[in-house]
Amino acid sequence: MVISNFFTTNSTQIKHFPTRLFLLFYRTQFSNWNNAPMLTRTQQFHSEASLGFQNDRGFCFQDCVFLLQHLRGHKDVNCGRILHSLLVKSSLFMDVFVQNNMIRFYGDIGEVQNAHKLFDEIPQPSLVSWTSLVSCYVHVGRHEMGLSLFRGLCRSGVRPNEFGYSVALKACKEMRDPVMGKLIHGLVTKSGFDSHRFCCALILHMYADCGDIKNSRKVFYGVCYGERSEALWNTLLNAYVDVSDVEGSLKLFHEMGHSSVTRNHFTYTIIVKLCADVLDVELGTSLHGQIVKIGIENDVVVGGALIDCYVKLQLLDDARKIFQVLHEKDNVAVCALLAGFNQIGKSKEGLSLYVDFLSGGNKPDPFTSASVVSLCSNLETEISGSQIHCGVIKLGFMMDSYLGSAFINMYGNFGMISDAYRCFLDVFNKNEVCLNAMINALLFNSNDMKAIELFCGMREVGIAQSSSSISYVLRACGNLFMLKEGRSFHSLLIKNPFEGDCRLGLENALLEMYIRCRAIEDAELIFQNMPIRNEFSWTTIISGCGESGHFVEALRIFRDMLLYSKPSQFTFISVIQACTEIKALHVGKQAQSYIVKVGFDYNPFVGSALINMYAVFKHETLSALQVFLSMKEKDLISWSVMLTAWVQNGYHAEALKHFAEFQTVPIFQVDESILSSCISAASGLAALDIGKCFHSWVIKVGLEVDHHVASSITDMYSKCGNIKDACKFFNTIIDHNLVIWTAMIYGYAYHGFGREAIDLFNKAKEAGLEPDGVTFTGVLAACSHAGLVEEGCEYFRYMRSKYNSELTIYHYACMVDLLGRAAKLEEAEAVIKEAPFQSKSLLWKTFLGACSKHENAVIGERIANILADLELNEPSTYVLLSNIYASASMWKNCIDLRNKMVEGSATKQPGISWIQLAG
Repeated sequence: MVISNFFTTNSTQIKHFPTRLFLLFYRTQFSNWNNAPMLTRTQQFHSEASLGFQNDRGFCFQDCVFLLQHLRGHKDVNCGRILHSLLVKSSLFMDVFVQNNMIRFYGDIGEVQNAHKLFDEIPQPSLVSWTSLVSCYVHVGRHEMGLSLFRGLCRSGVRPNEFGYSVALKACKEMRDPVMGKLIHGLVTKSGFDSHRFCCALILHMYADCGDIKNSRKVFYGVCYGERSEALWNTLLNAYVDVSDVEGSLKLFHEMGHSSVTRNHFTYTIIVKLCADVLDVELGTSLHGQIVKIGIENDVVVGGALIDCYVKLQLLDDARKIFQVLHEKDNVAVCALLAGFNQIGKSKEGLSLYVDFLSGGNKPDPFTSASVVSLCSNLETEISGSQIHCGVIKLGFMMDSYLGSAFINMYGNFGMISDAYRCFLDVFNKNEVCLNAMINALLFNSNDMKAIELFCGMREVGIAQSSSSISYVLRACGNLFMLKEGRSFHSLLIKNPFEGDCRLGLENALLEMYIRCRAIEDAELIFQNMPIRNEFSWTTIISGCGESGHFVEALRIFRDMLLYSKPSQFTFISVIQACTEIKALHVGKQAQSYIVKVGFDYNPFVGSALINMYAVFKHETLSALQVFLSMKEKDLISWSVMLTAWVQNGYHAEALKHFAEFQTVPIFQVDESILSSCISAASGLAALDIGKCFHSWVIKVGLEVDHHVASSITDMYSKCGNIKDACKFFNTIIDHNLVIWTAMIYGYAYHGFGREAIDLFNKAKEAGLEPDGVTFTGVLAACSHAGLVEEGCEYFRYMRSKYNSELTIYHYACMVDLLGRAAKLEEAEAVIKEAPFQSKSLLWKTFLGACSKHENAVIGERIANILADLELNEPSTYVLLSNIYASASMWKNCIDLRNKMVEGSATKQPGISWIQLAG
């Protein structure tokens, strides 16, 4: 009974089959043979087959065909080659029927070269020989070679039959080659096979896969009405759905409903896919109603399509209801539903669904497991992911590239980079997909050098590098400022160019790498040679120019961008920052107008950049406030930037009011930036009690260790006149940085403790800190206030010799003030004359103040005339000179100067002062 079921032969064929080979066939059907070691099985096959050929003269070609068919079905390569060698020694191999089956055997096991060699040895290949070889190449995906052989078949004089045409049409369909498909269609029509149902279906399928709806319709309507099968209807309907032709799809769907062919579950699956593709909720619910009406909503195929549709329509509750009523909950439906949970971020609910799926006795497949792993990537704990990993190992799934990539991404998100790498090593068929996942995980966890090493190692073992992996490694080079290595990868791209979207992505990666490495000229060269640029390309080069200090160039590129591409919010942020750096207020206002026009004015990032730009100009602080008030969505950064703008421009009371409004927004927590600005506002108001309140707040939230906050507290106590508490707080700081040291030096300077400031400066140097220009300004100010002339001159000479590039006009002003206070007016004037600045108004004013202090009317009058030429109608110049005249009892000159001020409309701003009252 077993033998008769296995062989579809008659009794005569069985009688002639050799006893030993027949026994071999019988053994092959059972586990003892299949479970035997490969070497033992091959040796036994060779021994028994050889005896069968030598001792049994009744062995015929039908016996060989049966044996080849069995070996082909089991992909038994070794035994097939043994049989081939034995056949070559016998006369049976000359039989063309045996040769054709041998070709099909090699084709089915994927050895098309051996199949082709056999074909070349046939003196006069038959139609079956040609068709078998063409089928071999198409079967392994070498469609171009298959079509080339089909052309050879046609030129050989052998006329193809319906099977030959079908194989050629399948190759055209897979290649999506409508031109060759039309030629073969013409041959089919000419040969009279167009009425053959199988050929007709393949022609229709070929045109449909090529997106040629017009010819698909011609083929379909060319078939007699009564002969249109369900497959033809569904194929044409699927073609309409693939091109998202809603009107054509629904028209054909209704036409099918009025035909003699009944719409089956595949028909409804196709039309439901249309709803998912075009995101039509109304159409989807309507079709769902029809499916329920005809009673196939529980079908696993239709139900899976409905679940996928509702997931894409973001109707996850409806998708879950359909899943619950399915008679058979397969992995396809589960994957679709898990993807929906992952999309909306409900990982815990998705994981619960998976647990219920397992509890129902269902076994997941590798794709379902990968979907669950993706869910676990979004969880806050890695425990669930590790449990899923254990379950996958228990199920015995091979770690292929798809499943391995999911685990690599999950462990990478958790920061478990060693576990991710172990999963990468376990992948048995490593390809560019899992390589990209591993490199991305390394980059995500700041292991840039490891990412580069992995890329180079995989390249050496022959794994093809995709455009994504090269983009990742270019990013790693940029992060590490490895310009030389980045240029090496650039040369690799020149030798192996990519086209299309891949090329654009790689050029953007190169652009970003060169900018990160500060090679702005190389970046500009890449940008100029790009045939296609997207918004990222423009924004990257604009941002790079800004980061390199080429702000005018950044604005010029932005102007060109407006002609070719639409800016994004990130583009505007870079443009506004460039305007801020070069103080191009008029350009910034033009950019703001464009921002309002395209609707980015409500964006919190763009709004914060605009506020920061206006904060640079004291008279534009109200403009910054208007931007802030116009923002519909304010984040923590926008609140902080506005608060800084108030403080930066001296509106300290307004800054504290702003902070009070911020406190009414419960979703934001006070951070170090906001507290630092508030403490600075208290310093500006000399409000010691308010400053102490903020100090206590800092202690409460544990931010006293922040250097920025600590320096603000030190500065606040100093400016509020409490140098003792400033020193006390300074001594409590464990880790001082240069900013904190400088704040304390300034505090001593303001209070006239010059020696203490110098001692502190020396301690900072002993601690290994390198002073900057701001620190030296504080030291020079301390020397000036304490009258330490020699020390001040020494520090100034030291700075000129070692930090000449950092010398600013404020350092010279400190020296002028120092020498002026010491009545060394000639030396002070000499310092001004040698100062390398085009505008010296600040220095002359400082010197004029020294003349006023020492009542030197002669020099004072000369300096006042110099200032009058530099700054017309500047009231401070007249006031200082007037005080000099008054001190020298030169009343007539004093009165004349006052009258001149009135005539020139030079009005002195009244001074202000305040005191804090106990309330």
